[in-house]
Amino acid sequence: MLTEMDVSMRFQILLLFCSIHLTTTEIQSLPKVSKYGRFINVENQEYKVIFMKTCVSGIFGFFENTTLKGAVYEVKIGSTKLSTEIRNRYKGEPLNITHDPDLLPEENRFKPFYFKWTNNTMVVGAGTVVGQGTSLQWSSERNVTVRFFSVRTGSCPMDYILELSCKKV
Repeated sequence: MLTEMDVSMRFQILLLFCSIHLTTTEIQSLPKVSKYGRFINVENQEYKVIFMKTCVSGIFGFFENTTLKGAVYEVKIGSTKLSTEIRNRYKGEPLNITHDPDLLPEENRFKPFYFKWTNNTMVVGAGTVVGQGTSLQWSSERNVTVRFFSVRTGSCPMDYILELSCKKV
């Protein structure tokens, strides 16, 4: 269970690295097999840190606009194949895949993951500190612009917290 002290310590640590903007500490719940719905504007951000728990997978979309055709990356953390993968579009073929257990969700506790995007690279990693710990990345040949972020589920309900965001400074 994430406590106020956990949130406060993470805030203090991340404050050293960027300009922090608190979004929410509310737990969001998605049912089994949900669709992208709520698009969060991330245009002036470089990464997101999330905490998630699910029995199978959580799927995170990164978009140029708020349509499914606007998807530039999709990251699926966890699957029935015990893998994490980066895709180049909505439900696209995996571009990079790992079976590393550090990059798999847990069912009974919130586990932190980060997503970092630049002009043509997407990175997903385990933990709250971007660039540290186990990660998976993909670089595209073309520059893409990430303006929106959204969450959906695969075959199992998911709880998640979008807690801290960093703005470019």
